[in-house]
Amino acid sequence: MNWSWHAFTIFRIPVQLHWTLIFVVAYWMFGPIRAGAGPEWIAFLAAALVVQFAVILFHELGHSWATRRVGGHVDKILLWPLGGMAYVGHSDEPRTDIFVAVCGPATHILLGGAATAALFALGIPWDWSYINPIGRPVPPYWVGYGGYFLINFINMNAMLMAFNLFVPAYPLDGGRILHDWLRMRMGDWQANRTAGTVSIVIGSLLLLLAIWTTSILLGIISIWIILQAAQLRAMSGADSAYSPHGYSDRGYKFEEPRKEGYFARRRRLKRERIAARLDAEEAELRAKVDELLDKINREGKDSLTPSERKTLEEASSRLRRGS
Repeated sequence: MNWSWHAFTIFRIPVQLHWTLIFVVAYWMFGPIRAGAGPEWIAFLAAALVVQFAVILFHELGHSWATRRVGGHVDKILLWPLGGMAYVGHSDEPRTDIFVAVCGPATHILLGGAATAALFALGIPWDWSYINPIGRPVPPYWVGYGGYFLINFINMNAMLMAFNLFVPAYPLDGGRILHDWLRMRMGDWQANRTAGTVSIVIGSLLLLLAIWTTSILLGIISIWIILQAAQLRAMSGADSAYSPHGYSDRGYKFEEPRKEGYFARRRRLKRERIAARLDAEEAELRAKVDELLDKINREGKDSLTPSERKTLEEASSRLRRGS
């Protein structure tokens, strides 16, 4: 996660993009281009990619909004090839965490509902295939690009909501809800063990499905689920502390202490060199101002030369801006 950069800030929340998104977008676009798709279709696919990550960002903003509602804090949002992660912190109370977890998938109901209203406004008839999360929607042949986009937008939100909410595999939202429900029933350690075991089983089934359907993305997601679930299950040992380094008191998504990467270290050293140079310049300027003020005290203001007056005025203006 070190290899990400700040893209923009929204609602006072920094949003970062992972560098691997470049390769993922290139992979998604290469197939249609190689197949000879026309410029209109290429532009449609590019817009669809932008909209997809905008929907994922809205999902993470749902978690962030809920966190602030319960008095927590939001550190950042990271967008990466597997979707998004909200780095937030709130109380350890399971019901609080369930509320935060639910508010992410709930955003897809809002987006899907708005798209459905637009669909009816355009006079496009409804079909239940539009919200089938495991199938392709069947739009009428005459809907055009606008109608086709709305129908697929509805289907995408239905799929994301179903996958995040109804697949009880940690660290998906459904898995977090299951984990919190188990914590209320059997305590933290046993909940870690049970939720971790269930998530490993589900992740393994998803991996088999990914191999059967030759889905690279689903395969990566399933491996990620297995690894995260194994880490959660490892916290259930008798010698493991449910400590500040764990999930319990860091909120919806915690960020482990990590080794400083090469590029992060280079950026830090550069900032430190710039800060040291500016401090040295300011110290030199203050010494020069003190010298001129001492001269004024001894000989009066009229004793200053034109260059010394200009130096004093510029130094005074600069120091006022710095303060």
